[in-house]
Amino acid sequence: MKKRLLAALLVTAMTMTFVVGCGSSSSDDSEKEETTAKTEESDEGSGTGYSDRKVTLVTSGTGEPYTLLADDGTWTGIDAEMWAEIEERTGWEVEVKQAAFDAMWGELDTARADVVANCTAVKPERTEKYNATIPYYGDAQCVIVNDSSSYQTVEDLKGKVVGCTNGQAAQTIIEDLGAEIGFEVKLYEDSAVGMNDLMLERIDAYANTTTNVNAFSHNNEEADFRFFEENLMANNVAYFLPKTDEGAELAEELNKVIQEMLDDGTIAKITEKWMYADMTQLIQE
Repeated sequence: MKKRLLAALLVTAMTMTFVVGCGSSSSDDSEKEETTAKTEESDEGSGTGYSDRKVTLVTSGTGEPYTLLADDGTWTGIDAEMWAEIEERTGWEVEVKQAAFDAMWGELDTARADVVANCTAVKPERTEKYNATIPYYGDAQCVIVNDSSSYQTVEDLKGKVVGCTNGQAAQTIIEDLGAEIGFEVKLYEDSAVGMNDLMLERIDAYANTTTNVNAFSHNNEEADFRFFEENLMANNVAYFLPKTDEGAELAEELNKVIQEMLDDGTIAKITEKWMYADMTQLIQE
């Protein structure tokens, strides 16, 4: 009798152990599945195909058609519309900061910003220090004068004053030409101010981008500029990021969404709105 009772107790104990063991395994599997699901959701950026992230942009915000930050925080221009579209497609949380052109790069260097978004030209001295995305449009650096002037080439500007926007790709070229030919270079923080000075004959010529000149002329009927036949250079425009692992990862994702926007014509429409032409056709291979 005692033996039968002992055997019954042992069977009961084994059964309870088995049930508890099975319950523990099921719980572990459930936790693993939940963790895996959360990881996959994070990697997919809540279904967008992009990682979840907050991106801090820095821009000069000094003027349209490129980038203008108003006192109330409203952002307009090419890059404003570019990043509104990027934010929608990726699901990223995008924050915009403003800094002077030269100070923008310091924001990248000190990790206070992730991306310079300023319709910035791709130049070797920049790509040596920073990661650049694929170009999202192309442009040309040019020299303009008032049509009433007799100037035909940069050689005719000897002894004159030539304006240029500080930080633009044309700056280095026009400063070298100034030293070689013998004209003074006056730098402006705002292209519109410089071209207005040209229109009022306070300076003799202005080095700028073709698109910026077209936009200014479109909005100022009294402007009567003439382009020199030879452009200073053609250049691509891209976004710049730190040369770090994080910067490279973000650049890769940006390249993906920019290419999507190039392929479906979104960027073409944005440049046509602000520059009156499809500037994606000028991207240099």
